[in-house]
Amino acid sequence: MPRYKCDPRWINVRFEGECVRCKRPIHTGERAFYFPEDRSLYCEGEECGKAASQEFSSQAFDEENNTSM
Repeated sequence: MPRYKCDPRWINVRFEGECVRCKRPIHTGERAFYFPEDRSLYCEGEECGKAASQEFSSQAFDEENNTSM
């Protein structure tokens, strides 16, 4: 699967932030799912970062295999 510079990805946070979905503080050094296009962070929670990561992965898979609806 090709990667692009604006693809979301898991990062180790370098600056304090807040989860977009649950508003939990994300501290320096924690792992978070990052969307570079709008600079949003999602914590590692099941319904936050993990859900966003799975959603992106499934969309990328659909696009790569032309199976999107």
